[in-house]
This record gives sequence, C-alpha cells and structure tokens, in this order.
Amino acid sequence: MSLLKYETELTGQGAKIYGSECSQVICDIFDMIVRGLRKVAPVLLNISSTSQSCNLVMSRYCTTNLFTDQKQTQFYAKFRPHYTSEIYNTIVEFCKESHSDFDLAVDVGCGSGQSTIPLTEYFKKVIGVDVSENQIANAAQNAENVTFKVSHAENLDFIQSNTVDLVTVAQALHWLDLEKFFSEVFRLLKPGGSFVTYGYGLFKLEPEAADNVVQHFYGNVLGNYWPEGRKIVEEKYMSITLPFPGWRRNDSLAIVKECTIDEFIGYMGSWSALNEYAKANPDINLLDIVRERLETSLISQTNQKAIKVTWPVFMLMGHTPISR
Repeated sequence: MSLLKYETELTGQGAKIYGSECSQVICDIFDMIVRGLRKVAPVLLNISSTSQSCNLVMSRYCTTNLFTDQKQTQFYAKFRPHYTSEIYNTIVEFCKESHSDFDLAVDVGCGSGQSTIPLTEYFKKVIGVDVSENQIANAAQNAENVTFKVSHAENLDFIQSNTVDLVTVAQALHWLDLEKFFSEVFRLLKPGGSFVTYGYGLFKLEPEAADNVVQHFYGNVLGNYWPEGRKIVEEKYMSITLPFPGWRRNDSLAIVKECTIDEFIGYMGSWSALNEYAKANPDINLLDIVRERLETSLISQTNQKAIKVTWPVFMLMGHTPISR
C-alpha cells in the first residue's frame, strides 16, 4: 500500500503516523526506527509535535530532549567542568575591542548556569536562556543581576532589538538552527556588539591507564548512543563559520582539573550517551563497571587514585559592524 501523505509525531512510547493511506506495517517500521535507531531518527524524519517545536530535522529534537531527565540534569550541574577565568577574560577583552557598554549579555543554551554566572561580574545585567526546564530549574540564581528564561534560541522575542552587548553560546551552538539563530543574534546585538561561542573538545586523562579505560567506553561502548552533533564538538567547531566579518578563533586555552574516580564518574553521568545507553540497557550499570575498571587499572599500574583531566578549549568570536 502506498503512503501518499503522512505526518509523524514522536511520543514517549514511539512514533505515531497519520496519513491518508498508512498500513500497520509502515507504522511498525517507523516505530522501530524511533525506538531502535534513535541516533539517526532525527536525520531521517521531520519530527513534529504539538507539545514541542521539533521541526528541524536534527537539532531541535536534540535540543529539547537532551536534558529532560532530572537525574542527568543534576549530574550536569554538579560535575561538568567549570569554565576558567581566562576564558571570560578573553571574552571581555574581545568586547572591549568594539567599545562595549557592558550593559546586557545574553547566554544562550546556558544549561544550569555554569557559563552564565561568571558574566555577571562584568555586565550590568545577564540573561541565561535554555530550552530545558530542568536545566533552568537547577540554575544557581545567586546573583542579583541575572535572570534565567526557558526559551528556544531561535526565538528570543522577549528581548528588545539592538539592546544586547554580548551574546554567548557555550557548548551548544551545534544544536541550533544556525540560519534562524544568527538572524536573531543580529536583531539583538547593538552595532559593534559581540558574539562568542566556545566549548571544550574531547578530554584527555592522566595517567594513560585511566585514559585507555575511559576512551574505550566513550568510543566503543557508547559510540552509537552519542547524538549526531557530538562529532562537531569533538572537532572543536572546525566546520562552523561565523557570519561576522573578520571573525576569529582562539584555541590557546584549556580546562585542567584534578579529580577523584568518583568525581569523574559523576561527570560521565552527565553524558547524554550514557543516559541513552541506560534506557536501552536497564540491567547494566555502566558507571559501576567503569569505576571498577578505573580502580583496578590505576591501583595495579600506577598505585594512585587521582585523575588529571584536560579539556581543550575552543572559542569563535565576531563583532557586528559598527554601522549597519
């Protein structure tokens, strides 16, 4: 039977298909795709939902669903690496190049606020925006000049045009509809306003014994559970070009942290791929397995339990023209 017209809806139980001619076999096939091949489903389907605007082929599905799990969100807030003061000094110096007023900064994809709060030291007012209600609920609102909003990055109509000195996106640009988002960025920014997107690439652990254990699980065990956009982060946004004249990169910084095995396991708990793996394999506690492997390899090979983690930092920065 042919399928002349159809619309798909992603639900918690699978996929619903509506159409003028749609056999049960076709419905079952689509349901299997969504359940079993979640990694590629967003690319294959143009997902639409009445409850959330998931119309983009890949990015909006990932953005709205990546951190809806409360436990994962708490791991994210507690264990994700903190951006260093050098990163924010670099951002501030870049803003000074265009004589910024430092009135208003907007941090898009702010998560639970790790990338937002440091901006409050430099700007009179800061707005953190994220599509995840769970992330915003966990945001630390411990500064008087910060406000957090739940919103899609491509529609920030609660902010007036030409009022923003700086728009930042930390570790989230790859989830966005870039054409629509940058149209909104140009609407928001003052003439000479600044845009900075930054993040961290794939970590490196020391000693090497620990790195070998974790890289095995990261790539071999969890490889098929990472969302499509993860590859863009691993490549440090090398495939992304900013729509600003004379924009530039900075790859000179890094985040370095000494941590215990348990602290690193907590960081792993914030990974979206591990969350998806747990859903597909509810009887396997992968974090316990990794913890045991790390303890065994570190004690037997190095006689230590401390881990040094290094994340390479990348920054892409651009100014809007002074006159436009």
